[in-house]
Amino acid sequence: MLLIPGPVNVPRSVEFEATRVVNHRSDAFREVVSQLEGKLAKLFSSDRVALLTGSGTLAVEAMVYSLLRRGEKVVVLTYGEFSERLLDSVKRRGAQPVVYRKVPGESFNVEEVKKVVEENKDASAVALVHNETSTGIAFRELRSVVKAIKDSGKKALVDSVSGFAAYELLVNEWGIDAVATGSQKALASVPGMGLVALSKEGISNLSSIDVPAFHDIQLYLKFQDKHETPFTPAVGVFFATLRAAELLEREGIKNRWARHEACARYLRKVTTEMGFSLLGNESNFSNTVVAGVPPISPKSIIAELKNRGIEISGGMGELREKIVRIGILGVVDDRAIHKLVTALSDILKQEVSLKAPSQCSLPDFLRAEVEW
Repeated sequence: MLLIPGPVNVPRSVEFEATRVVNHRSDAFREVVSQLEGKLAKLFSSDRVALLTGSGTLAVEAMVYSLLRRGEKVVVLTYGEFSERLLDSVKRRGAQPVVYRKVPGESFNVEEVKKVVEENKDASAVALVHNETSTGIAFRELRSVVKAIKDSGKKALVDSVSGFAAYELLVNEWGIDAVATGSQKALASVPGMGLVALSKEGISNLSSIDVPAFHDIQLYLKFQDKHETPFTPAVGVFFATLRAAELLEREGIKNRWARHEACARYLRKVTTEMGFSLLGNESNFSNTVVAGVPPISPKSIIAELKNRGIEISGGMGELREKIVRIGILGVVDDRAIHKLVTALSDILKQEVSLKAPSQCSLPDFLRAEVEW
């Protein structure tokens, strides 16, 4: 059982669709491209969604390269390893980053963001990570943060690789220029697709100047106008991600947001009762990763869980070997968390009386597709 910050366990029908191989210039595949962008645009509430064969990192890089120019002053808010990777992408693009940094376990509040944009009137964009899986911290008030950015006349670029489908996120309504994510996270598809959702304003800000072809969102959208891709895609991943989007539609994206919230809240309560010291607080806890210092060594608890068929992650960067990270993205439900809690109880010799809330359960049609 995978309880890492991605890739994630997927429903059986998604796994099956990943095996499909067809001519990528056929009418059958054009229909997949058309349906997939249409469904994702509704789920993002965006005008367009660029469909890239690659990782979430490719999606972030494509967003950065296509919406920023060389020499452009960009505010980058960093508070963990993936925020630092976003910063690296901005540097590679040749933009001029102005960096505001928090130590692992801390985050930026709305008032701090307002102050940052006021201090940098000549900056034209702000780039940030929505959900930082290296620390289990997130921008829970993303809507207000984006409003502060847009009110200052700046572009808002959001890396939501591990946030999309786990939190409320409305591209058009909130005025976000671009949001990058990956197929293998809360969308609950297999790895291999990067997605960049764009608002009308974001589309108008796209550029192909000095942009490598694989990072050129305008090129992807040009081909998607014909329901094609510019390069040979990971065909099976397109089929799988279309099926994952269909299941998400059927569950209801608001219900998926609520399920992630309920499962994360429950797991935080249980692990705290067991003696974990969690990173973050109620204002910034992640819906997709519970991170903290366990009551025994991280190495020991990871090994003991792996012996019981459960895989979690250790820390990254300066938190390596100091914390554990438990991923609860996609189709993780009460059954998966019950299995984890039972294993933790055995390892730590502690009994837990708390029961998972009903909101942490999958709907019956989806529950039947997922085994733990």
